[in-house]
Amino acid sequence: MNLLFNPQHEIRNGWKFLLYWVVFTFLLIVTTLPFPGGPRTQLERLVLNTIPILPALAALVFMARFVDRRPLSAYGVSFHEGWSRDFVLGGTLAAAMLVLLTLANVISGGVTMTWSAANTDTKSLVVTAIVLIMSAAQEEIIFRGYPLQTLMKAVGTWPAIVAMSVAFGFVHYRYNPNATVIGAVNTALAGLLLSIAYLKTRSLWLPYGIHLVWNLGLGFVMGYTLSGMEIDSLWRSVPLGPKWLVGGQYGPEEGFVATVVFTAAVFAIRATRAAGVSPQVRAALAPNAGKINISEN
Repeated sequence: MNLLFNPQHEIRNGWKFLLYWVVFTFLLIVTTLPFPGGPRTQLERLVLNTIPILPALAALVFMARFVDRRPLSAYGVSFHEGWSRDFVLGGTLAAAMLVLLTLANVISGGVTMTWSAANTDTKSLVVTAIVLIMSAAQEEIIFRGYPLQTLMKAVGTWPAIVAMSVAFGFVHYRYNPNATVIGAVNTALAGLLLSIAYLKTRSLWLPYGIHLVWNLGLGFVMGYTLSGMEIDSLWRSVPLGPKWLVGGQYGPEEGFVATVVFTAAVFAIRATRAAGVSPQVRAALAPNAGKINISEN
């Protein structure tokens, strides 16, 4: 038995999974070398918080072009037929989740909301919005992109989804401020929701729509603490209910209300008939679709 190559003389999926992370880590180190000690200005903050999307995309392109020899549409990152539908559907679901969260917070003790944009520098607000837009894209490429899709082929769909969702929660627990075990569990549950959204369409646009609108709505618009971080926002919202229910320093994602919201969203995304795999993506996922014949090079 060949441990490196399969019977089709391709690198085994487990090794592809590891190779992606090696390439991504190398490129991330190279791209962040000009910023030793962290960001010192708004511009450096913007660059340092959004630059990981470049190595994430570059590692994906490298693996698709030179290892798998398949088109990017096979990994759900192309502007395929129906991409805007998937994105809008994801955003709509996230908006409904935010409405449900707010109603639950109001019922459980109330919420104080104050307009904070007037006291916040406009440039800082713009930088914050851009960072959230790019960070959501980066996390989707990393956690629902090539690594998840390759791991699904190596160990099976649900073991891969569970593993990457747990990793999603662990990374937030390890690196986000004010992280707690309950917050990490809910974040892993959010990762499960986003993974199922990918599985529904085999496209990253649906999970990206959910992820982006949730982060923008929760943190930037309403001004709740977002995964442990206080960010510049239009409003500043503070739930007054018990912390076990509405969340604490990690934000609403630490409370039982978020557990219910994420769980309800999982069932909603599994039940929706509006989302499906587009013909273009389905064709790209065919076993030999778009593959480059090495013998012809």
